Amino acid sequence: MSSDTDSMELVELEEHSATETFVDPHGTLARLVVVAASVLASILVLVVVPALGVTYPYSRAFVPSLTIPSETLLRAFGLTPVLTAVAALTVVALIRKLPYGIGAVITLVVGASLTTAAVRAWANGWVPASALPNGNLTACLALISAATLVASPRFLPMVWGLGTVAAVTVAGAAVIGGTGSIVGVVTTALIVLGWWAGSSTVMLFSPIAAEREAQNPFDTAALALRRMR
Repeated sequence: MSSDTDSMELVELEEHSATETFVDPHGTLARLVVVAASVLASILVLVVVPALGVTYPYSRAFVPSLTIPSETLLRAFGLTPVLTAVAALTVVALIRKLPYGIGAVITLVVGASLTTAAVRAWANGWVPASALPNGNLTACLALISAATLVASPRFLPMVWGLGTVAAVTVAGAAVIGGTGSIVGVVTTALIVLGWWAGSSTVMLFSPIAAEREAQNPFDTAALALRRMR
């Protein structure tokens, strides 16, 4: 009897996930507004303001003794660590049964990184290099933002809290060590913000596992294990 009951619950949950989507039209519109605002703000900072004759200050090491440690911290967000982190986040998306999670994570991280590289190539010479988005900082902010898309609601406050600390630390390392400037941090944040808003819009159309986890935090993992047997 217990086995039959479990099977019936499993079928109901699967049908519930397959047939329903939790779409908030107001949330979708708000995120699309954020995407548009980030694009317009980036154009304002990188095109309009320099065209008006405003010259951004070049970066310099505020604390020379921290230059090497800051560069070491930034290099921690190189290609291999980022790919490893993306792989870990895709596993989280699989476990939590978020069908659009993997695509959202990859789109956010890869999209933000490619946009950063494209902006640096396009605006090189137009504005000081220190005012351009920083690739390492982009990777850091994109990974934190991607984690917020697939994290369980129970852990989301912790992800935001620790992510904010990490973001401020890495951004501070870039500015203090002379790798970037405040303007560079702003342009980086605008790019990641735009990609996060777009990716989170996609996630609004994905069946969310939060409802199951509110009843039983281990329910999602249990369903995955049952399928493997």
